[in-house]
Amino acid sequence: MRALTAALLVLLLAACRHPKQPDVVAAIEKLADAPSKMVLYSLNPSNVPGSKDTYNERMFDGFPILDRAEISDRNEQRALLRALARGASENDNQVGLCFNPRHALHVEQSGHAIDFTICFECFQVATRGFSPGAFLTSRSPEPIFDESLKAHDMPVSPK
Repeated sequence: MRALTAALLVLLLAACRHPKQPDVVAAIEKLADAPSKMVLYSLNPSNVPGSKDTYNERMFDGFPILDRAEISDRNEQRALLRALARGASENDNQVGLCFNPRHALHVEQSGHAIDFTICFECFQVATRGFSPGAFLTSRSPEPIFDESLKAHDMPVSPK
């Protein structure tokens, strides 16, 4: 039984590993050049059962919203997106299984909406409207995201 459990865990971890994706980094950096609208979210990482992919005034990708702020300063927009791109370039296929996102971004560019739901604990970024799709990040963008939350008087969800 232990061998079967170990084999399943290895397969699960292998399935969750993402190869380095330079196309992810390039797509985020391109987005950083000219977002027309950006909203930063502070999330409660407690997923509400049955609410996956729910987006409304109280939920972002199935996670309760603690607070949100529209980021209108172009430098702050670029800093957040470039930090996320840097995190994607730094990840060396490390991934955890928790997915407790405390941060999210909604970005609009040329009438197209993109959402990033970010867990810096397990390094996973779930996406909606973003091609090439979900990706991995490092922990390095987290302080920049936390600083932005604090600058907009938003709570940082405790770990």
